[in-house]
Amino acid sequence: MLVNEYKSGREFAGRLDHGSDLFLSLLALVKEKDIKTGIVKVIGACKKSVVAIYDQEKKTYHNVTLEKPMEILSCVGNISRFQGKPALHLHIVLGDRDGKAFGGHLLEGTEVFAAAFYIKELVGDSLERKYDEVTGLNLWS
Repeated sequence: MLVNEYKSGREFAGRLDHGSDLFLSLLALVKEKDIKTGIVKVIGACKKSVVAIYDQEKKTYHNVTLEKPMEILSCVGNISRFQGKPALHLHIVLGDRDGKAFGGHLLEGTEVFAAAFYIKELVGDSLERKYDEVTGLNLWS
C-alpha cells in the first residue's frame, strides 16, 4: 500500500470553451499553473467523446469514439507525474439522450459542448507514475 499525506493547496474553478478538447484543455491548465499533484472534477456535456477501456487480460487499452452529444454524468481523476511531466488521469461517465451510460478513461479528442471544472492542488510529495509489471499500468510509486 502506498499512502502519502497532503495539505490543500490552490483551488481552481472555471469553464472550458465550447468546442475545446476536454482532456487537452485541462492538461494545458495543469501545466500553466504547475500543478504537480491534485484532484480534478468536471461536469457538463460533450459533442463527441473518446474514451479508453482497459483489457486486464491483454493489458491493453481499447479506444471507443462516441460520435453523439452526451452529458458528463461524472468526470473525476487525479494529477501526478509520469517521466517527469504532468500526467492527467481522468475517468468519465457519459449519458446519452435515452439515459444509457457509458464510461472509461477520458482521452484526447473529446469535444466540449459546455463544461465546468474544479481542480484542487495537493501540497506534499509529488506522485510519480511508473510501469507496473503485474497490471501493465503506469501506477503511482
